[in-house]
Amino acid sequence: MSLSRRQFIRNVSVAGGALTLGFNLSGCSEQPLVSVSEGSFQPSAFLSIDETGEVLVQIHKAEMGQGVVTGIVTLIAEELEVDPARVRYEMAPVHPAYNDPDYGLQITGGSNSITGSYDILRQVGATARETLLQAASIDSGQDQAQLSAENGAITSTDGSYHATYGALVRTARTLSVPERVSLKTRDQFKLIGRYEKRVDSQSKSDGTARFGIDAQPDNCAVAIVLHCPHFGGKLLDFDAEEARGHPGVIDIFAIDEGVAVVAEGYWPARKAGEKVKARFDAPEGVLQSSEDIRQAMDQAFDQAKFRSVRKDAPRSSPVPGKQLEASYHLPFLAHATMEPQNATAWVQDTSCDVWVGSQSPDISKAATARLLGMPSESVHIHNQLLGGGFGRRIAPDTVLEAVAISAKLKRPVKVIWSREDDTRHDFYRPAMAGRLQATVAPNGDVSQWQHRVVGPSLYQQIVPQFSVAIIPAWVPDAIPRFAGDWIARTGPAAVEGAKEIPYEFDGVDVQFSNFQTPIPVGYWRSVGHSHTAFVVESFIDELAHQSELDPVAFRLRHLAPDGRHHRVLSAVAELAGWGKASEGHYQGVALHESFDSVVAEIAEVSLLDGKPKLERFFCAVDCGQVVNPDIVRDQMEGGIVFALTAALHGEITVQDGAVQQGNFHDYPLLRHNEMPEVEVLILDSDAHPTGVGEPGTPPAAPALANAIFAATGQRHRELPLRLG
Repeated sequence: MSLSRRQFIRNVSVAGGALTLGFNLSGCSEQPLVSVSEGSFQPSAFLSIDETGEVLVQIHKAEMGQGVVTGIVTLIAEELEVDPARVRYEMAPVHPAYNDPDYGLQITGGSNSITGSYDILRQVGATARETLLQAASIDSGQDQAQLSAENGAITSTDGSYHATYGALVRTARTLSVPERVSLKTRDQFKLIGRYEKRVDSQSKSDGTARFGIDAQPDNCAVAIVLHCPHFGGKLLDFDAEEARGHPGVIDIFAIDEGVAVVAEGYWPARKAGEKVKARFDAPEGVLQSSEDIRQAMDQAFDQAKFRSVRKDAPRSSPVPGKQLEASYHLPFLAHATMEPQNATAWVQDTSCDVWVGSQSPDISKAATARLLGMPSESVHIHNQLLGGGFGRRIAPDTVLEAVAISAKLKRPVKVIWSREDDTRHDFYRPAMAGRLQATVAPNGDVSQWQHRVVGPSLYQQIVPQFSVAIIPAWVPDAIPRFAGDWIARTGPAAVEGAKEIPYEFDGVDVQFSNFQTPIPVGYWRSVGHSHTAFVVESFIDELAHQSELDPVAFRLRHLAPDGRHHRVLSAVAELAGWGKASEGHYQGVALHESFDSVVAEIAEVSLLDGKPKLERFFCAVDCGQVVNPDIVRDQMEGGIVFALTAALHGEITVQDGAVQQGNFHDYPLLRHNEMPEVEVLILDSDAHPTGVGEPGTPPAAPALANAIFAATGQRHRELPLRLG
C-alpha cells in the first residue's frame, strides 16, 4: 500500500534537537503543530525522536481504559520498527491537527479511535522510518536499498554499518520527508494483530498514571458544588453562616450552577457543605416524573407526528400470515464512571490552565474561553487519563464550574463531585420506547416490518453544546439551537441500529418521533444501538417463536448467506454449542451491527429456585483487522458487563423533576456473583479496522432476555429485567 504525501499535512521541526513528524487529520491549519514557549505545555506532532533515541508519541485520543494508548503506539511502532514497550507517550494538546475526521473536533467517541487513525498513524511511523533510512544512507555512504530498520536502529545488509535512531537525528532533521512511502502489507506485520500487551499497564499498576482527579497544582483548593436537585430549577438563596466556621473552609459563594463550597481539602469542603442551607425552586410543568414521561411517550405513538427514516417498498403482494405487534420501554440510564467527575482550573489575568480527563478537550477549551472572555489560545487544556468515560466526559460542565470558582478566588481550584452529584446530575441515556409490528408467514417469511421509535433526539441538546468549539462567539445562540432542532427531526442517534437492520424482510418502514423531556441527555456507550438492539432482537425472537422456528435458523434464513452477519451468527452458534446446552440450561441469541462491527452473542442461563441465573456468555465479533487481540477481547467483555449491569439493574427514575437514585445502593453495578463466564471469538479479517469500544454492548440485553424467555416462557419487553 502506498500513500501520497498530498493526503497528509506534514511538519518537520528542529526545535529541541529532535526530529518531529506529524500530519493534520482534518486538513490544513494555520496553527503550528509544534509550539515551544516558556512555561506552557509543549505540544508536538504525533511523533518525535530525540538524540538519545527516545521515541515520544502524542496520544490525540482520550484513554479511558479502552486501550487507545496501546493501539496508537502499536500502529506507529509497527512501521517505525520499534518496540512499543520502549515508546514514551504523552496526552496531546488541543490542536486542529488532532481533530477527529468524523466530528471535525478533537473528540473521542463512536468507537473510531483506531479505525479513523489506522492509515494515518502507520504513515507517521513509515515516514519517520524512511527519513531515518535516508539519513543513514548519507552518514554511511551506502545505498539506501542496502539498509534496513529494525528495533530502533538502521543496519546494513553486510553488517558493516549500524546506527541507532538517536544517532541519526541530527542528519534526519535536515531532510525533507519522502514524497511517498510504502506501508507494510499484512503478511509483514510484526505487531499489528500479534501484540497483546498494554503499554500503560505498568503505570496503572504502580500508581504513577495520572488521572484527572490526580492533578494537583501548588496551592490548589478543593471545591464542591451544591446543585439544584430539580432539572431546570434555580438557586433562590442560601445561608452559610454555620458552614463558614468549619475548619479548612476558604469561601462559600453562589455560581451559575449552585453554591460553591471551597476548602483546603475535599472532606472539609464536603462536611461544610452539609451545613449550608440552600433553597432552590422546583420548576412547574409537565413531564416532571418518570410515570408522566412514560404515559406521554405511549400516547405519542397514536398522537405524535412521525418522520420516516427508512421506507422500503414491498417487493411482492402481502404474504398471508399472522401479524404481531409489541411495545418496548427502556429507562434513563446514568454512566456511573468509577472516577468521580472532576476538573482543576487555574485562572490567571491573561491565561487559564485546566487539568481534566476529557473526551472532548477542545470543547472544554472553547467553552472556557467563552466563559472568561479570553482568546482561545490563552486557554490550555492538560488532558489526563480518564477513569471511565462512556460518553459522559464529553460534556464540559465540571470544567466550567472549576473555571468559575478559580476565576473568583484567583488560585487553582479542583472541583470534585460526589457519587450522588454524578448520579443526580448526569447527561443520561435517553428513555426510549419502540413499537413494532410485522407479518410472519407459516414458513417464516417476514413482511410489512414497521418500527416506530419515540424518544428524545440527542442532537437537540448536543449540537448547541458542540457548537462552542466550532462556531465563533459572535454567532447568535439561536443558530446552533436551530441546527440542533433541525437535525433532531429524524433523530440519527435515536434510530441507529433500527434503520440499518440486516435482515432481508419484504418491506421495511422505520419512523421516528422526537419526544423531548426536561431531563438532560447525552451519549452513553453504544448510543442509540443500546436501545434499538434490544427492541429489534427481542421482536425478531418473538417472530421466530411464532413461526416455531429455531431462533438462530430463523435469523440465518433472513441474512445474506455470504455476508458478515451470517458468518458471525454462525460462528457464535458453533462457539456456544447452540441447541446443545446441558440439561437445565437455556440459551438466547442476539445479533447486531454497530460502529461498522458485527457482533453476535449468546446468553446461557439456568433456573435457581425458579429465578434465572446467568451461567455463560458467548460472543463472536468481526471488527476487521485486529490491532491488539487482547484489547478486543477486553472490550467485548467490558461491553457485555456494562450492558448486563443496565439490563439487570440500570434505571434512573424521576419525581418532581429530580432523580431519585444517588449511589450504588440504589443504582447498583453488576456484582461478581452475577457475572457469567465469557468466551470471545474474534473472526479473522483483512478489512479495515472497525470499532470495538462499544459494539459488545448492544446484543447483550436482548440475548439475555431471549434466554430468559427460553427458560421461563416469560417475554420481557422492558429494561431493567424484572426477575423477582
